[in-house]
Amino acid sequence: MLPTRHLLKLDTAMASCCDMQRVLFEEEQSAYNQAMQQNICDGKIHPLTSIHHTSTYNSSLCKLMEYCLSPAITALQDRVKENELRLSMLQEEAKQLAAETQSMRNDSPRRFMNHGAVGSSSPMAQTRHPFSNQGNPRSPRSPSGGSRRRAC
Repeated sequence: MLPTRHLLKLDTAMASCCDMQRVLFEEEQSAYNQAMQQNICDGKIHPLTSIHHTSTYNSSLCKLMEYCLSPAITALQDRVKENELRLSMLQEEAKQLAAETQSMRNDSPRRFMNHGAVGSSSPMAQTRHPFSNQGNPRSPRSPSGGSRRRAC
């Protein structure tokens, strides 16, 4: 039997749960060994007594596993449901984004035709970009007449 200070490790919930399961297992094992030792007479144990203690020990271990694993199984099942819900929401969002992208692709050629192409020789393109040097090779690159160097 361990003192309670060994059971109250609250730094992580998982470590505390594992420690508790280990302690419960050790207690069951200790009780089984004690029961077997108490029923030994002249170095022998009656077969029915041995079978009874062994089956009781195995039953206790099965219950221990069931009780210890039940919360983990429930948590995992809940996580599966949450993940399925999230997956369906993400799939719906992907469908919406695909539809939006498709509608943007269908609309973009019309916009491109209405605004004119950059670099074309149309008068509209030249008025939109007054500092381009398409027609005059001597025209300055910037309004100040200097080169486009960045100051550090």
